[in-house]
Amino acid sequence: MSASHPYVLDNDDDRPIDNEESEFDLIDYVDSNDDESEVISHNPCASSTASGPNLARASSLQHSEVLIESYRLGKGLVIRPEQTVELHDHLTYEVNIRHSGDFLRVKYIIMNLETDEVRLRGYRMRRVKYLGQLFDWKLNELAMVLRIKEQDDRTPLVAGLEDVNIDEVYRIRDCTLTNKPYPFLSFRTSGRLAVPVGINQEEIKLQIFHAGRLTCRVINIQYMNQHGKSYSGVVRYLYGEEADKLGNVDQLTQAGASRKKAISIGVEDDDCVIVTKDCFTSRNRKRRRRADSSGLATPRSKATFSSKRDQLTYGDVYCGVGGASQGALQAGYSVAWGLDKDDRAVEAYKLNHRSAYAFKMDAHNFPPPDISKEAWRVDVLHLSPPCCYWSPAHTQPGPNDQENYEALYTVGPILKKVKPRVATLEQTSGLLTSRAHKRNFFTLLNDIGHAGYDLRYKIQDLSEFGLVQQRKRLLIIAARRGMPLPPFPKPTHGPPGSGLKHLVSIADALLPLKQLGYEAATDPYNQPRFFASPRTPYNVNSHLKGCITTGGTTSYHPSGTRPFTARELSLFQSFPPNYQFTGSKSEATKQAGNAFPPIMAEALYRSIAKTLKAYDQDLIGAGNVEELSRNGEEIINLLSDDDDDEEIEILSD
Repeated sequence: MSASHPYVLDNDDDRPIDNEESEFDLIDYVDSNDDESEVISHNPCASSTASGPNLARASSLQHSEVLIESYRLGKGLVIRPEQTVELHDHLTYEVNIRHSGDFLRVKYIIMNLETDEVRLRGYRMRRVKYLGQLFDWKLNELAMVLRIKEQDDRTPLVAGLEDVNIDEVYRIRDCTLTNKPYPFLSFRTSGRLAVPVGINQEEIKLQIFHAGRLTCRVINIQYMNQHGKSYSGVVRYLYGEEADKLGNVDQLTQAGASRKKAISIGVEDDDCVIVTKDCFTSRNRKRRRRADSSGLATPRSKATFSSKRDQLTYGDVYCGVGGASQGALQAGYSVAWGLDKDDRAVEAYKLNHRSAYAFKMDAHNFPPPDISKEAWRVDVLHLSPPCCYWSPAHTQPGPNDQENYEALYTVGPILKKVKPRVATLEQTSGLLTSRAHKRNFFTLLNDIGHAGYDLRYKIQDLSEFGLVQQRKRLLIIAARRGMPLPPFPKPTHGPPGSGLKHLVSIADALLPLKQLGYEAATDPYNQPRFFASPRTPYNVNSHLKGCITTGGTTSYHPSGTRPFTARELSLFQSFPPNYQFTGSKSEATKQAGNAFPPIMAEALYRSIAKTLKAYDQDLIGAGNVEELSRNGEEIINLLSDDDDDEEIEILSD
C-alpha cells in the first residue's frame, strides 16, 4: 500500500560514499549507447567555427550542423531546451547506495546532418556532496560547475557551455534553478511523492534521490590554465537573471514571511499520519529590503552623484603592522581599525595609523568589549590569518600549529558580526595547492558562504603588480549577497613585449632610500652588517631571488658584501621608506615579512572601490560584473581613479 508522503525526514543530509576520494575536478564520461532516438523537429541555424568537443561556444556550429527544437529518446521521452537531464554514471555501486552521475541543463540541441549524431549543449551540474566541503551536503541539491580556460574572456555562462553526446543521457529530471537560499524550492516544497507506508528513513531518501525535485542554487566556476590545473575560481549563488522564472519565487519571499518553522499534524487516511514543517510563517514586523541582483539597474530620469561623499571605511583583522591598511589608505579609504594580538605589531600599527582604533586582542574574542557596533562596522574588511601552518615551507611541526590552524576558522564568525559590503583575504598559496589542505580550503569557502557572501579566489604572483620578488599568494574577494562581486585587478607589470610596465628590479625598489639621503643613513633599521668574506656580486637591475619571509631572505645585497637591512626588506615588501616598525631589527624584519604588501593591497582596493562606486551610482547591479565581461571592467572603468572632484550625471534615454 502507498500513500502521498510529505518527506518526514530527521535531516536532509546526503553523505558522500567515500569522502576521502571526493574530488574538486569533474568526472570524465565515456560514450554509452543505450537508447534509440528520433528527431521530431528541427530548425536550421547559421554555422560558425567549432571550438572543441567539450567546452563549447554558445553558437559554435560546423557547416553540417543545425539546432533542433526537441529530440525524442527511446521510452517516449522528449528532450527540449531548458530541461535538465541526468547523465549516465559509469561507476558501479551497490543498489541501495545513493549515487548518480552528473546533470546537464540543456540550452541547445545540435544535430549533425551528415552523421545523424546528436549532442546536447548546456551547463553541467553535480550533486554538492561530490564537491568536497565546498557546500553543505543536502539531499538533491546541485551546483553548476563550469570549467573555463583562463585566456577565455567571454562571460562564464557563455564560456562554460559544454557539449554532451546524446548517448550519455540517462533520463529527464525535474530541476529548478533558483537564487533563493535553502530550503526554498527544494524537494520539500515540490509536492508529495507516493511511497509505501512504513518504509524507513533511508528508503525514503533513496526514493527522493532518484525521483524527487533537484535544485541548483549555487555555481562553482573553475578557471583552467594551459596544463589543465585550476588556481582561480568563483563560488557564489546564482543571480536573479540566471534563475528559472518561477511564479512562486516571489511569493515565497514576500514581505512578512518568516523562517521560523511551524509544525502541523493531520490524518490523511487510515494508514498514514502526515507531519509537515512549514518553513515560513507570517510575521508583522518589517523586513529590510534586499538589494536587487537582477542586473543593470534602470537609471532615474536624471540623477547626480558626487564622489566627494564619505570615504569607504576599512577594518583589518590580523593586521600586523598594517600592510593591508597602508594599501587601503593609498587607495583612498578611511582606515577605521586594526586588530592583532602581537604587542609589537599593534604598537607599530598605532604609529602608522594614528586615526584608527588598534585593538590588541585575539580574533577569537571579536568583537572588542565596550565598543559600539558602529565603531567596528565597515564597508570593506580584510582578514589575513597566520599562514605558517598552511605554507609549503612548513615541513616540521611547530609550537603554534594548533593556534594557527584554528585562526583560519575565525573568518566566518567575524564576517557574520561585521557584515562588511566586501571582504578580502590573503593567505599562502599552499592552502589551495596542497592536497593535504584541500578540505580546509573548501571549509573556509563554505564558512564564507554561510556568512552570506559570494566569492572569487585566485593565486596571484604579486610581482605582476610591482613587487620586486616573485611572491605567489592566495587572494579572496567576497561580496555580501545582493552586492556585485568585484573583479581582481589586471596586472600592471610584465616581461618585455607584454605591453605592461617592466618588472621591478632591486635597484628600482631601493631607489627611495637613495632619495632620502641622510635620513636613510641614520635609520636604525638601515644599518648594514657586513660579511666576514664577501660573496659573488650580481646585477642590481635583476629581480630579487627568493621570497621575503619572517626571517628575511636567502638573497644578499648585489654588492656581495652584506645581507639586506630590515629597511631594505620592508621596501621589497613595498612599504613606504618612512614606515615605522618597532622592536629589534629582527622583529622589524619579521613584521615586514608577515605583511600583505601595500602595493598589491592598493590595487585590490582600487578595483573594489570602483565596483562599489559603480553600484552606488546605479551603473551596475549585482550580476553585471560577470555579465559585462569576465573581468567586468567596461562600466567600472568609466570611473577613473582621478574623478574625485567630479560630479557624474546619469541620464535616461
